[in-house]
Amino acid sequence: MDLFTIISKLENNQYTSIEGFEKDIRLIFRNCYIYNDIGSEMHILGEELESTFNKIWTEKIDFQVKQKGNLKRTRNNDTDSSSELITKQIRILEQNKDKLVYRQVVNDALLITSAYENLIANNILPFIELLKTFLLTRSQISLSSANEPVLQAIVENLLPLKYRIPELSLVMDGTKLKGFGQFGYSDIFILKGIGNNNISLELKYISLVGLIKKKKFNTNDLENLDKIIEKEDEKILLKRSYEYWSKEHNETKKVTIEEVLNNGIKQLKSYMNIISKGKSNDYYSSGIYDKRIKITKSNPNKLKGFVILVIGFRRILWKSVEEITSNYSYEKI
Repeated sequence: MDLFTIISKLENNQYTSIEGFEKDIRLIFRNCYIYNDIGSEMHILGEELESTFNKIWTEKIDFQVKQKGNLKRTRNNDTDSSSELITKQIRILEQNKDKLVYRQVVNDALLITSAYENLIANNILPFIELLKTFLLTRSQISLSSANEPVLQAIVENLLPLKYRIPELSLVMDGTKLKGFGQFGYSDIFILKGIGNNNISLELKYISLVGLIKKKKFNTNDLENLDKIIEKEDEKILLKRSYEYWSKEHNETKKVTIEEVLNNGIKQLKSYMNIISKGKSNDYYSSGIYDKRIKITKSNPNKLKGFVILVIGFRRILWKSVEEITSNYSYEKI
């Protein structure tokens, strides 16, 4: 039994019940575990695929099948396109199962999915580990040019497209003028999907150029500093002085890393408070003012947030903020 055979049986309407379909799927996993030792690559991949199947089966397909009575009728309801897409994706993967690039793409996707699921369950650690892995793939020469937009782009790519909204537009204070605190933009708002919590991320990046004390330095100096900071005690690290150019004030500013982190926490709290208010119908009332998101009244649910502060490419600090209750649900349009 294999996925290609199952797809062929689906296309030829050979299944007369959902039990027969599930039995064939489960047989694939049983065979995988029988003929591949625990801990082997194929055994691990089998477990990951089974976990993915269980998620889809229990939360989507199985629910639809129970409503319709059998698999054939389910494929004719309003979720045809979704089911067909899953089938097509499985077919493509099966046809290319021996190609290393496809296997690597699947592995990367599973890591991203797992990190996202943990994040909306209020466990940020897998996401932080994944972020560091991707940061370390960058060339050391880019240590001098990396900034917050670079970090934003990397973080966005580590989240499912359907559940991420970058730079969510907010009306912070309708009594103020544009440019003087009227608007705000939450770095990344993450929809919970079928999970537990909606998540707001506030991203901060500390460039090593603003930390190095040498007037003249090269890429090796930045790389060495990056490695030192990676292992530096957090209390000492937070007291480090950081210089940066402020476009707002048109001058060089000097702060500590701790001040940057605390400002991020304060900023995130204000954004979450506005998000919890739901939709803003105009520029004069606080709330979300973004056409990419649908907001509806709902039972109380939780908004949670994390500040992620990256220093160079090797050190990541993060802090959670107090959760806020919202009486709205959020969906991406």
